[in-house]
Amino acid sequence: MRSTALVPLVLAITAAFGCATGNTAAQELSWERWKTCDRFATISLDRIDPDGRLVVKGQEMEATSFRVCVRDAAADQVRRGAIANPEVPVLVKLYGCVGGAM
Repeated sequence: MRSTALVPLVLAITAAFGCATGNTAAQELSWERWKTCDRFATISLDRIDPDGRLVVKGQEMEATSFRVCVRDAAADQVRRGAIANPEVPVLVKLYGCVGGAM
């Protein structure tokens, strides 16, 4: 019962600090591209750099398809007028079949 009362407090503090850090415009656009392309089983988000670079981890078998998806999502952002340059940096850290870095 006590922990139930703490949940709203923890959520409020988390939201306050999350908003206080802020993201760059490039990160917000990259987050939108990530959400559009977050459908590949072996690709997981590592981070989004301040310059908008998506850094992901995954298997080589889906890396090319993921890059194409991100490029297409950026092209859609250009069509909507959200960005001027469709060239978006994407870094895919490839891992082998047993999980070790390649």
